[in-house]
Amino acid sequence: MAPSDPVNVALTIPKPGIFELVERPLPIIEAGYALVKTEIAPICLEGSRIWAEHDFEFHDDPYHLGHEGVGTVVAVKPGSNFRVGDRVIVFQGDHCGHCHACTSGLSPTYCDANDPDVMGVDKAAMRGIELRNGSPSGGFAMERYRIAPEANLARIPETLDFRHAASANCSFGVGFSNQELMDVKAGDTVLIGGVGFIALGHVISALYRNARVIALARNPYRIDLMKRMGVEYVIDPEDDDWAEQVRALTYNGQGVDVAVDGSGVAFYQQRLMAAVRKYGQINFSGHTPGSSLHISPLQHVLDPAHRISGQHDVRVRDRERLIRALMSPEVQRMVDIMVTHEYPMSKAGEAFAKQVSKECGKIYLLTQQ
Repeated sequence: MAPSDPVNVALTIPKPGIFELVERPLPIIEAGYALVKTEIAPICLEGSRIWAEHDFEFHDDPYHLGHEGVGTVVAVKPGSNFRVGDRVIVFQGDHCGHCHACTSGLSPTYCDANDPDVMGVDKAAMRGIELRNGSPSGGFAMERYRIAPEANLARIPETLDFRHAASANCSFGVGFSNQELMDVKAGDTVLIGGVGFIALGHVISALYRNARVIALARNPYRIDLMKRMGVEYVIDPEDDDWAEQVRALTYNGQGVDVAVDGSGVAFYQQRLMAAVRKYGQINFSGHTPGSSLHISPLQHVLDPAHRISGQHDVRVRDRERLIRALMSPEVQRMVDIMVTHEYPMSKAGEAFAKQVSKECGKIYLLTQQ
């Protein structure tokens, strides 16, 4: 099932607030890679950071965008572990197969192939995918056809819709894998702040695990989403007694078991750290460029015996359990609430503007339209 299109089509943002669809030659693949017809490319930082501020990470630029996605395999090399027609989740970045992350079943984000300090900026991550395949296109998600390392693909069960599977990256997937890392269990109290699409993914994961969820939130639109998911307790972080309100909802008033920040800003991070019980856990799952947080090893780690963790992505060892969770009707119901907008890629400007407004949850781009 070779691509029927004569060209690839890629999304670009040449200037702040302006997008263009450009035609490029179809991708070329080498052994170890598959060519995937992208169906959904969820928006991550492309809206809030790139569209409005034209601020890029090392692995993208105005003409190469996107890392999340799901689609259908349309070409493989002989000896591949995948077949043409396989429906797949594409986990971000490249794969070297030799580094600590690869040999330990960890997140591909931390593979040496995705580290600019190891590979050099022009050879790392999605840039490196095009280079290593000698391809004129296809290294990125916001294209009709993309190249994916087979090691970063996971088959989607036939009964699992693309719409639900597409949450397996930077929303539910990140929340699920971080909570696997922390061993969040039924009965735990989880405090979640900085509510955007990453935090909403944590909400879904915590509710799926039968944890009690408390949200620190101010955005009415996103508060409504969480309440529709099943969050009973929402506290305004600007209330003078916000901390007392949180403790009153915890066992013996001792503080929450786990606190998760999805914003990457100190306003929420400071409050979340202050609300955790002794020997509790703090997780940073979001980041904001230029933001910083002062941490005292004695005050914030040693004295309360806190454990601090964080990761951007989904560990390989968590993929099967993640897909099993996505088969749950209740998880699918919550994903349907979280995914508030879907736009054809031809109307990407509307999608990015909607994300900048924060009147949304997770937004999907339909790359074939």
